[in-house]
Amino acid sequence: MPFWKKSPYVSNPAQIGTPVSSADAAVDLSQYKEYDYVVVGGGTAGCVVASRLSEDPKSTVLLIEAGKSQGPLLSRAPLAFTKSYKSDVDWSYLSTPQKNMHNKEIYWARGKVLGGTSVLNALIYDRCFPDDYDSWANSGCDGWSWKELQPYFRKAEHYSSSSTPGIKMEEKGQNGPWHVKKPELAAPITNTWIETCKAVGIPVHDDINADGRAPGVGVLNGAIDDKGERSNTAAAYLTPDVLARPNLTVAITTTVEKIFFTGEGDSLRAAGVQVSTAPNAPKFRLKAKKEIVLSGGVFSSPQILLVSGVGPKAELEAAGVKVVKDLPAVGKHLVDHISSGLICFRAKPGATLDWLLTSPLKIVKALVQWLRTGSGPFSMMAVNSAAYVRSDDEKIIDTSIGPCKDLTSGPNAPDLEFMFTPAIAPDFFTSGKPGEHGITTASVLLKPESEGTLTIKDGNIWTRPDIDGNYFASESDINVVLRGLRLILKILKTEPLKSYLDLKPTNPAKDGYFAFGDRDLDQLTDDDLRRFIIENGAPACHPAGTCRMGPSPDDAVVDSKLQVHGIKGLRIVDASVFPTQVSGHPAAPIVAMAEKLSDMIKAEHGGK
Repeated sequence: MPFWKKSPYVSNPAQIGTPVSSADAAVDLSQYKEYDYVVVGGGTAGCVVASRLSEDPKSTVLLIEAGKSQGPLLSRAPLAFTKSYKSDVDWSYLSTPQKNMHNKEIYWARGKVLGGTSVLNALIYDRCFPDDYDSWANSGCDGWSWKELQPYFRKAEHYSSSSTPGIKMEEKGQNGPWHVKKPELAAPITNTWIETCKAVGIPVHDDINADGRAPGVGVLNGAIDDKGERSNTAAAYLTPDVLARPNLTVAITTTVEKIFFTGEGDSLRAAGVQVSTAPNAPKFRLKAKKEIVLSGGVFSSPQILLVSGVGPKAELEAAGVKVVKDLPAVGKHLVDHISSGLICFRAKPGATLDWLLTSPLKIVKALVQWLRTGSGPFSMMAVNSAAYVRSDDEKIIDTSIGPCKDLTSGPNAPDLEFMFTPAIAPDFFTSGKPGEHGITTASVLLKPESEGTLTIKDGNIWTRPDIDGNYFASESDINVVLRGLRLILKILKTEPLKSYLDLKPTNPAKDGYFAFGDRDLDQLTDDDLRRFIIENGAPACHPAGTCRMGPSPDDAVVDSKLQVHGIKGLRIVDASVFPTQVSGHPAAPIVAMAEKLSDMIKAEHGGK
């Protein structure tokens, strides 16, 4: 931003709050600055809620974000999505050692920036499956069926017109703020992958997000605008016109340290929040007249509740935190999509994207093309196709591998996803060497049985919580991933993809990213594959469920209105409230839920 222009953001908490003498100062609401709505966390959901609530000029809205206002330049380039990982816009969470994965610590990329993880993710726009939402409604989460949530996907979406056969524009939103498109493919081998999936019996879908969706393979949609740039929720919902609203204040680099409350019992109410910019920096407080909306994400939302005294009584007491509300499910029921780990297979030259990624000169040329015209490889998605299948589909899957539990959301929902990248991409930070060519895929478990936890060590928000993904605690989880990996190996040995690959079973690499792909695939036993999965397994970074929705405060944190059980004036919206894990990528469901919650709040308070 030019130095002569006034920033639309506030970075000094003295401008939004009232100073307090200490973190434990008595609550004096009469002294605090007041807003109608306080939105805690400017992430994927928070930007949506702040934008929508501030549409009512009579309501004052404060959005508080711990991170910066925007990511680095390359965060806007679809192909370069991993370049923001482990940077100053990434919380860079690490799990506790995973006992079922040789004590490996798991890294989760989580956005610490306006737009949250929609600034860091792989840009995949995935509505997931109708059965996902119908199962929520059937479990007591009234109002969250596919039929009731579907209009909000469309309300959010600005789908770029496409002449691609099979795209029904009447099923797409065309007037929303969030740009979505079916991007060009980065390499021709992607079409070969799709044709081969069809050859083994996986249906091909021209529109992978069509209404009435069922398992199958296709090209993924992406959150990409007409300039070839990432459309994150900050860019989509906090436009200059929105930021100029006099009733909206957006605070950045400001951390909410805790929520404070008034009343007790049935009169317990979330009254406001305490903020600061550093552990030893001055503290400020502000109050919410109508509602606090917590949208810190699947790790920060439960942590804020816990340090504020809301959570399992015994755990709060052990951490030295005064109990405000005993809610046993806070920080529990953590679920994530876990995979076999990314697996690279050699390919013949000419059909993959490695011609670009292994040449610094070509990367520079492509980057300049994107900067000047918004086109070329940098405007395309790295993960640009996926196949969704059921592990109990006897037509394509070896169901003798087991035992496996059917945890799918319904008969038309999958429990496995095979992500496809037309290049060598063994992890978030590595590409192939010059002269090498390959593809990368993984068997991803969508409906795990294993659940993890988030717990706090003390009442200080600046102390990182203990996060245990508890991956592969269930034997069924490992076996479902194994069934998927077996099908992937079958796909690799099937034409037309087989002719594009350059497998070397007679001269395999002893280590490195081709060590698995070079092995004789016909000789791999189920025990070999199980060992590989446990040693190389990695999450898809889609954690959810730590403040899950449900009718009972015994095993859920929020009700169907996303209100925290037993506390007035406090709601949560982000992936933490998912009652169960969705069968796909979570960004689009989070945005749709935030849109719906915004309408619910305005309807209850008489807003526009």
